[in-house]
Amino acid sequence: MALYKKGSTEGFDVLFYVGGVVDSSVVERIMVVRREDHLGFFICYEPIAPVDEWSIRTKLDYKVVGPNQNVVTRTWENCNGSGSFGLLDFLEWEEMKQWYLVNGNLTVEATVTIIETTGLGNIKIRMFDESQKDVSDVILVVRDTRFYVSKLYLASQSNVFKALLLGNFQESKQSEVKLNGIDPDDFHYFLEVLYGESAIDDTTVEDIALLADMYDAPTAIRRCEEFLLKESKKTWKKKLEIATRYHLKKLEDKYSSEISAMEIVQPGVPKEGEQQTKLCFCEMLTSIVVIIYRVVFNY
Repeated sequence: MALYKKGSTEGFDVLFYVGGVVDSSVVERIMVVRREDHLGFFICYEPIAPVDEWSIRTKLDYKVVGPNQNVVTRTWENCNGSGSFGLLDFLEWEEMKQWYLVNGNLTVEATVTIIETTGLGNIKIRMFDESQKDVSDVILVVRDTRFYVSKLYLASQSNVFKALLLGNFQESKQSEVKLNGIDPDDFHYFLEVLYGESAIDDTTVEDIALLADMYDAPTAIRRCEEFLLKESKKTWKKKLEIATRYHLKKLEDKYSSEISAMEIVQPGVPKEGEQQTKLCFCEMLTSIVVIIYRVVFNY
């Protein structure tokens, strides 16, 4: 996520927010401030939805841009906590005034790479909001959320969307199509997968598999299968449950064959039921011997 802002240096003696952008779960802002003889440069984070505990790990590239391609850059990786991160002594104040001001304005840039978060939910990689209006020709409405998408592209990824948006249904003539019975966040991650993003993890795979099955989306189904086979930490039992419920044929066949192989009894190795029967018989025989012993020896 890149942030960019050009602003006057007036007021830098106090904390001065010069820009902001919404990145799925958090608002990110550039903050600059004069601290004695230096320019301080920070990135501030604020969750969109109120949460009790959260953290964010990022790689931050700070840049001040001056005339004649004068640029000063600092890179820093934040590994813990939340709030604001940066450098109090990013640049000497007099150096900034001499080499980087243009008509009293200072241009600052920051590139934020989010590595991981906790307590914020999954980060949305791709936006389908109004910013995509110029490259979309239909709006899919899920509850109160609007997704700006391309009919042709969705039709190429999903047989259901092909019939719904390009076939003889009345929805093919509508500019807004309402989809019922699904969660907007789940649908967002499903769309990300259709658009080639890496949105599948152990927290999203089941919901994405459900939608991939519902909308008959072969690419999304294949990517769910690949994730469950190669990367997922779920138990094989849970993987088989997902595969069976959402018709992930490749995955279902794999685990079904493995279960069949496990059920083949090796020579000389009793089945679980047989072993339990033998144990019960041995216990019963031992009891009979004890009773006979007591009768014979008056014990």
